[in-house]
Amino acid sequence: MLIDACLLEDPKWYAPLAEALAPRPGECILDCGPGSALRALYFADRFPNTQFVAVEFNRRRVAKAFKRASVMVLPNYKAVTFEDVRKIPFSAGYFDKIMVVLNLHSLSPEDKIKNLKEIRRIARRGGIVLAADIDQPKASREDVILRITQLLYGSEATKAHMSGSWPQFLSEAGFTGVRRLSEHPVWIGRMALVRSRKQ
Repeated sequence: MLIDACLLEDPKWYAPLAEALAPRPGECILDCGPGSALRALYFADRFPNTQFVAVEFNRRRVAKAFKRASVMVLPNYKAVTFEDVRKIPFSAGYFDKIMVVLNLHSLSPEDKIKNLKEIRRIARRGGIVLAADIDQPKASREDVILRITQLLYGSEATKAHMSGSWPQFLSEAGFTGVRRLSEHPVWIGRMALVRSRKQ
């Protein structure tokens, strides 16, 4: 989708995401959302002793990533696709850390919570969840992405992003220690990176 492509092409928020993720040997990490197939491939190449699993809807991105992965020979990498963001095909407590990137802005408040409860289900106890998504505009033109998103998905989906209150859905889904790590202007929008934990 155009919105995702615009935001995924901007590298400003990637470095803080990688720093916050801090992959360790033996961990199993999920990257969930647009661009995850290629993003997880990048991490798998940099951290060969950590397992990375990517889940996203775009089958072409998954196929492209598989081609690259086969050339790079990365046994610590896997990419899958699925149909319903509210039901994720992994067992409870499967992942040590989870990245939720650009998953929430298109969902209704009810589906945001359903999605995050699924994320919580598959995170191990004590596991870290990092959410990166469109955030409250703070300068001219930073509301363009949200206005387009509102036209596509409705005002209920974008309301919490427009006000910057969307991290509250992590708390409502049962995560603790929810806090903003950073904010980044990205072309015609703004991204925020939020950290939380499953107790």
